[in-house]
Amino acid sequence: MTEKIGHLLHELSVLPFSESAAFSLTNYTFWLLVGIALMIVFFVVASRKASLVPSGIGNLAEAAVDFVRNGIVVDVMGPEGKKYFPFIGTIFFFVLFNNLLGNIPPALPGTGTVGTTFTWAIIVFIVYNGIGIKKVGLGRYIKSFIPSGTPGWLAPLIFLLEIISHLLRPFTLGIRLFANMYAGHIMLGVFAIFAALAIEHFTPVGAIVLPLSFLMQIILRLFELAVAVLQAYIFTILTAVYISGALHAGEH
Repeated sequence: MTEKIGHLLHELSVLPFSESAAFSLTNYTFWLLVGIALMIVFFVVASRKASLVPSGIGNLAEAAVDFVRNGIVVDVMGPEGKKYFPFIGTIFFFVLFNNLLGNIPPALPGTGTVGTTFTWAIIVFIVYNGIGIKKVGLGRYIKSFIPSGTPGWLAPLIFLLEIISHLLRPFTLGIRLFANMYAGHIMLGVFAIFAALAIEHFTPVGAIVLPLSFLMQIILRLFELAVAVLQAYIFTILTAVYISGALHAGEH
C-alpha cells in the first residue's frame, strides 16, 4: 500500500515529459499547453459558427462569455470594468479549460502545480496594483490603505495590516487553486489504489471494498467537475474584486 501511494505521488509530481527531449518540458507543462490549445480551438470553432441565433458550440461559447462579462466583471466592477474583460476572461477560461482537462485520464491539470497558479496570482497582483497606481497616483494609492477617519495612533497598525493583507493575496490565490486541483487527484488515486488492491487480493472484505471504490471514483469525478468550474469562478471573481478595489482606491 505504501509503495502504491509513493507511486501515486510520483505520478502527480512535476516530471520530465520526455527523457530524450532537447528542451525542458514537464508533464504538467505538456498538458497545460494542450489545455491552451483546446481553449483556442474551442473559441475559433465557435466564432466561425457565429450567427444571429447561435446554436451548439457557438451558443455555449456565447453563454460562457456573457457569464464572465456580465455575471462577474460588470456585477463586481460596474460598467467601467468592461475594458478589463479581456484580461479577466482570459484568466477564467485558462483556469477552466486546464481544470476540466485534468479530469480526463491520463491528463494532468495545468493548474495542478504551484508554478502555474502562483504565476497567475503574481500577474493579478501586479495588474491590479498597477491599475490603482495609474488611476490615483502612487502616493494616494498607498494612502488609501488607511481608511479615512482612522485615529492617528491606530493608522500605522492599520497600514501594516493592509500591506500584509495585500502581500498575502498572491499566496492565497495561488495556493487555493493548486491545493484544490492537486488534492482532488490524490483522492481519485487513493480510491483507484483501493480498487486495485481489492482485485489483487480478493477476499470477502475486498468484495465490499471493490464496488465502493468504483462508486467513490464516480462520485469524486462528478465532484471534481464541480470543483473545476467553482475554482475557475473563485479565482476570476477575486481578480475582479481586487481590480475593483484598486479602481476605487482613495474614495473612502
